[in-house]
Amino acid sequence: MKKVVASLLSLSLVLTASVSALAAEPVKISKSSQKAASANDPYEPNDDPAFASYINSNVSYTSAISHNKDFDYYNFYAKPGEIKFALSKLSSDSKVVDITIFTPDMKTLKYVNGKANINFSANLPVEGNYKILIGHYDGAFNPTIPITPIPYTFKAIFNQ
Repeated sequence: MKKVVASLLSLSLVLTASVSALAAEPVKISKSSQKAASANDPYEPNDDPAFASYINSNVSYTSAISHNKDFDYYNFYAKPGEIKFALSKLSSDSKVVDITIFTPDMKTLKYVNGKANINFSANLPVEGNYKILIGHYDGAFNPTIPITPIPYTFKAIFNQ
């Protein structure tokens, strides 16, 4: 019984620390933290909105869609205004990359897709915590359709 209580207490402390870290102001991810993560995707695990990495305005981020179940979520806190978004695929394949921007209440604000460089802008209507989802839906969640990694780099410019 004491071991169970101690385990639950430890889990509670870890979850509290995680929630506190998610609620913190966005910060640029340092190179030292990137070295500890995957070489192909330094922001994993970010396949779920709850684990989305924070990004800052006017900073380039490089990552990859690595497999059929890999969807990359990113958080950003913004004031009302325009967001300008640019994504470049770092491979010459013809796969479509899908990008969705979600409002603070997780409604779709903008959906765009393309096979090469993707540039768009959108109006951010309210101040709050927005999310960006970058993925590849052809064969998503189907392990019989293998995909090769899709490396990409992106930058978003918004009012912080």
